[in-house]
Amino acid sequence: MTAASGPVAGLRVTNRGRDLLELILEPYGSDHWLRPGETFVVWALTAEDAGLFEVVHEPGTVTVWAPSHAFVGDEDGAEIDCGHHRPPPPGLFRLPLP
Repeated sequence: MTAASGPVAGLRVTNRGRDLLELILEPYGSDHWLRPGETFVVWALTAEDAGLFEVVHEPGTVTVWAPSHAFVGDEDGAEIDCGHHRPPPPGLFRLPLP
């Protein structure tokens, strides 16, 4: 990648529901949780890869398969960390560890 090039917005994902929506970026396995009304962008590192995403939708989850290096960010290109807004696990896993 040259200095003149940069990430390219490849796919916008908006949560129009009333509950959290999980966005998984593969093959990395990173999870990012959208609150109602939020929009995240899957950014490709090259223009050639920007249109090559594969999207799989299941109830409560959208999985995006990227052909090469990609990341989840906001609409300005700032990267959003894995686990963003991740809800706490239910049940026994909520016990505090020593």
